[in-house]
Amino acid sequence: MSAMWKQLRIPGKEVSLDWILPSGQSFRWKKDDGEWISVIQDTVVILRQDADLNITYRTLSPDPLSKGSSSSVLPSPPASPAPLFEIDSAIHDYFNSSIKLSLLYREFSVRDKYFKSIAARFAGIRMLRQDPWECLCSFICSSNNSIKRITQMVDNLCQTYGTYITTYNGTEYYTFPRPSSIAKSPTTVSKLRQLGFGYRAEYVYKTAKAVSDWEIANNSSLSNIRGKPYDEVREFLLQFTGVGPKVADCVALMAFDCHESVPIDTHVWNIAKRRYNPKTKMTTKAMSKVVYDELSLYLRDLWGPFAGWAQAVIFISELHKDK
Repeated sequence: MSAMWKQLRIPGKEVSLDWILPSGQSFRWKKDDGEWISVIQDTVVILRQDADLNITYRTLSPDPLSKGSSSSVLPSPPASPAPLFEIDSAIHDYFNSSIKLSLLYREFSVRDKYFKSIAARFAGIRMLRQDPWECLCSFICSSNNSIKRITQMVDNLCQTYGTYITTYNGTEYYTFPRPSSIAKSPTTVSKLRQLGFGYRAEYVYKTAKAVSDWEIANNSSLSNIRGKPYDEVREFLLQFTGVGPKVADCVALMAFDCHESVPIDTHVWNIAKRRYNPKTKMTTKAMSKVVYDELSLYLRDLWGPFAGWAQAVIFISELHKDK
């Protein structure tokens, strides 16, 4: 049985599902007949947004005939369904609902004339606040990859090492596997290669093991790193295999509350060269560490404490400028 539809307590103008969910922040959302479906805190959540921008959601109860995992490795124990009030809180937390997006857009527009020129068309673009491990693992998969392929890899990872929750409209939904579930078998790397991870298979396995060991040694979880300064979070993330500056900045921004973090990839680099005039060594053909750091600092100074949020709007607007 599924829960009744419930109103999301965020003004519709503050959230645009169609801009945010397929933009490459998260890779587990699927759109089906106007509904967006994913898993938040081991619960299948369905969202829809009407013509007046109001957002409603409902959740699906776990299938009592759990299929377990298709892997030879035992999956994480399935979590009990969270009470509805906890899921409600989790969804609002996931969308960073305490942050007033309209105020940020106003500040960005004062700081940046180009942002002001595109703000109305690209309204409602906000940063998600994701599970730190899921975000870290997903962005390791993103290296030199497309959103479509990353999504397939993440789906394969969940189906193989996660726990089955339920099936909706013909699609099976699984929990995101904990690092210990991925790290416990020496055959993980070869299995992930079979699933299409390529060289990223070793990165995922080594980082899963490192995170699992860190959680045990510190009797803690990655979420406890939230609230630490950006530079400290970034250095912490850079220690993991497969995590370079861009991945570290993505994860810091999207999972660790480092709102000033500005991930720099070739898209952002090209946008900066066309739209702005940063005094960096941007005449080079390849983006060096010096260029990366200088451009990131420039954009943080331009947009302020929530620079990563402004970058997301500029990034999405550039991808859709001809549409």
